[in-house]
Amino acid sequence: MLYQPQGGIWIRIRHRFGPRMTEWMLAAITALWGAVLLLPAETFTGQAFELFRAARISENLMGTVMLFLGILRIAGLVVNGARREVTPWIRMVSAGCGFMIFVGISTAFALSGSVSTWLAVYPVFAGIELVNIYRAAHDAGEGNAVP
Repeated sequence: MLYQPQGGIWIRIRHRFGPRMTEWMLAAITALWGAVLLLPAETFTGQAFELFRAARISENLMGTVMLFLGILRIAGLVVNGARREVTPWIRMVSAGCGFMIFVGISTAFALSGSVSTWLAVYPVFAGIELVNIYRAAHDAGEGNAVP
């Protein structure tokens, strides 16, 4: 049987934070990506953002959606960490959404024909999301018994 921390909400959140740190980081990256798009400066002006412009989705709309999804994922992680009975399904769904986001960003950059630092960042984020999906599925398979 795995160790289940006793005590208050803060102890449960702290105990579960370490193994889920990549989930927290990618949630923050998603939210911050959206926040950057909401800044007054135009972001989609460079060649690398050609497909983002072609999608005819405004930076404000995409920024709002990304900020919302990042904050929603953070909220889900807080709920998951605070509950005595954990909910790995929230983590699996949010990691799956994160995977699609980072694959989408990678694909848009790749199809623009621009080689840049995106190549070293967003595909790795997508790979980390696959690991997060696996870990959450493993937790679900253990009947919610997560350290």
